[in-house]
Amino acid sequence: MRLRDLTQTDHLALKVLTGHDLLDRRVRGVSTTDLPDPARFVKPGELVLTELTWHAGADSSRRFVAGLGEVAALVAGTALMVPPADLIDACAEAGLPLLTLPVDVPFSQLTEYVLRGLIEELGAAPRRPYGSRRRLASTLVDGGSLTKLVTAVAGELDVPCWVMSATGRVIVGSQALSEQARARLAHTFLTARFLPGMAVQDDGTTLSVFPVSKGAPHRIANWFLAYAGEQVQGDNEDLVVELAALVALERSRLEAAQRIERRVLDQLLELLASGEASLPGVVSRLHTLHVETEHGLVAVALAAGAAEVGVVVLDELLRPLAPGVVTAAEHEAVALVPLAGNSADELAAHLLKGARTLEAGLGEERITLGVSSVTSGPAGLSSLIEEARHARTLASLGAGRVSVVTGEDVSSHRTLLAAIPSELRRSFRARLLGRLESYDATNQTDLLETLETFLEESGSWTTTAERLHVHVNTLRYRLKRIEELTGRSLNSWDERVDFLLALRMR
Repeated sequence: MRLRDLTQTDHLALKVLTGHDLLDRRVRGVSTTDLPDPARFVKPGELVLTELTWHAGADSSRRFVAGLGEVAALVAGTALMVPPADLIDACAEAGLPLLTLPVDVPFSQLTEYVLRGLIEELGAAPRRPYGSRRRLASTLVDGGSLTKLVTAVAGELDVPCWVMSATGRVIVGSQALSEQARARLAHTFLTARFLPGMAVQDDGTTLSVFPVSKGAPHRIANWFLAYAGEQVQGDNEDLVVELAALVALERSRLEAAQRIERRVLDQLLELLASGEASLPGVVSRLHTLHVETEHGLVAVALAAGAAEVGVVVLDELLRPLAPGVVTAAEHEAVALVPLAGNSADELAAHLLKGARTLEAGLGEERITLGVSSVTSGPAGLSSLIEEARHARTLASLGAGRVSVVTGEDVSSHRTLLAAIPSELRRSFRARLLGRLESYDATNQTDLLETLETFLEESGSWTTTAERLHVHVNTLRYRLKRIEELTGRSLNSWDERVDFLLALRMR
């Protein structure tokens, strides 16, 4: 399949912006990425699809295009009329074809079209493995499920086969798998220096693991194949590789549907952050997301390295107990989770158990989680999300590779502080309050007392001034001096949390 074939397909409505003389390039695959640096996750000859969420100016465009290497072309799907001019310039300079896809044509439709074309090309080849590949791919493209696909491969290999997540959850499988076996397979996948890897069961049997996607941003965000026996060879190895590619494709289809939900949640978060959210507007978006508040609703925030990794990990950890709608908010993932009969404590325990399963594959990263208290209505949604994010910030101050803080823990943070090593507490306190302590000692002032009273009164100017028996203008001067000495803003909730923790550490 060549680029020209795609541009001449009416229902795709692709528009060529750069590389008009390069349309004879052959397309050998398709992938989707929104990582700022895609170099490790794309292959030569692939058609790369992106929604441009990584774009942050001309420099980001140059870095992204440089990371694409020898791909066939870049396809931008965006709500904008055209991609940013700096991206067009970067592609033109690099000799990379840049195409745009209309907003009403989903990535999955283009991906499926490319796959069908590649299937036809593979089917024309005489080699036996390609015939098997065509049968497998046709099973998926013609409406078959992952279960049928895995069952077909298990039949050809004549061994049991499963598709699993990094937490050990079985997504589909040809037969049942014990909890102990699931845990061992997940640990093998997360810790293996090289993949495929092998796990030996208590009964002496061997199970092998194989990554679904080599382009996953982190192993904890990937799926893997597991099958009985040692690593397969020859034609059967081709069969496993093709199954992994098709599972990755099906996963990308599922994620494409989730991206639509993420856009609605993004709109809701922006509306809440603006302070202009009306109750009908909030209710309408919750209804679109199928998020019910009647039986209780909590917000969850998670950080695990890059925000994209956090979104995938949080979505996985919520399943199957309480699936929620997850999106990225700055450097962390945020989710709205209907409890649907579960308690907040049960949800927190479920999240902690799954996160500890992933701990073996974290590398240099940590997983920190914040779970809000429960609400039964949409009115307090903004404060609910803020509570979850602040709880996660507190979790990041705790010890261990995995840390979870709930809404109840936020109100009793002294227990968290007690778990922090004394040397770290002293260092944190000195960085936050050291200059204020020195200034008070030198100038006989009361900046520390002013700061503590201001925080205890939730930032109320009037109440703070009354407690300190000073004029509001005097209080204003003191708070400004505190900001100047510390380099931090008392208008920021995150900064206030830092100050409060430091004061509690005194």
